[in-house]
Amino acid sequence: MQSERWKQLEQLFHAALQLEESRRAAFVEAACVGDADLRRELELLLAHDAQPTRSLLKPPSPDAAEESAAKDEALLPAGKTVSHYRILGKIGGGGMGVVYRAEDTKLGRHVALKFLPEELANQREAVGRFQREARAASALNHPNICTIHDIDLHESRPFIVMELLEGQTLKHRIGGQPLPVAQILELGMQIADALEAAHAKGIIHRDIKPANVFVTARGEIKILDFGLAKLGAIGVRPRRHSDAEFPTDVETLAAIEETLTKPGLAMGTVAYMSPEQARGEDLDARTDVFSFGALLYEMATGKKPFDHNSVALVFRAILQESPPPPKKRPP
Repeated sequence: MQSERWKQLEQLFHAALQLEESRRAAFVEAACVGDADLRRELELLLAHDAQPTRSLLKPPSPDAAEESAAKDEALLPAGKTVSHYRILGKIGGGGMGVVYRAEDTKLGRHVALKFLPEELANQREAVGRFQREARAASALNHPNICTIHDIDLHESRPFIVMELLEGQTLKHRIGGQPLPVAQILELGMQIADALEAAHAKGIIHRDIKPANVFVTARGEIKILDFGLAKLGAIGVRPRRHSDAEFPTDVETLAAIEETLTKPGLAMGTVAYMSPEQARGEDLDARTDVFSFGALLYEMATGKKPFDHNSVALVFRAILQESPPPPKKRPP
């Protein structure tokens, strides 16, 4: 596709984002009349932007972020007890979760509590994704996958109880600079081992990227966030009595499972998607291998393999281009 055509696609994409979701379909149909390829690419970009996370192109304003942080602190201040966990303080947060350090008063250990943001607590797809994360990770007993202890509700807000990790994400470890070769090999082998264990259980992560890989203070890898995982062999578990409070039941979870795995829907983070993932095709474990390769490339060079300043150009690069050989990116 010529650069002029991609400029057209990007302009249409930004124009569609300005409209209410109920009006976007009519806009796409009118703007792309007689051009099925353009319509397909535009719908693909809009489908990715519509995932239950903040838009890649529209980060929250500083004022909105501060307001959200203050709200979280007010709802769950240090010292508050949630079930048998005593909140010690907020660790951080993002579009799909707010994480707190807490003390398990029964077992006398520190854990992390990940809460679904209040604005997403009543959204079926967001709650479903949150539960998928807990189910997928808890099905895997591996030292390089973050351990999930429990999932529960507090005042209608779902939260996951997980092991408390000390360290930093691989995204921060890279920080735009290449890592030493020995470190790439050591960390890379751990990531590969964890992915192999997940794939052996029929679980495809579908969002492997530096921000979802944690490096502990001891240099151990922990893969995070299985919220977009394709569960495969796990399927939808029978509903237990303790699930009754959750706003999603087995039928709803099954519908979400079908939505998040059906062909035609692009899931994941654009810069690390495999070509079949970007095209919205059916996926198998090889999509994680591709994303892992993109992650290794960034570890070796300090730069993403498909590094462009717009979503449209990244999609084009993944589908049509090969990244520059790492040895051509200094040092």
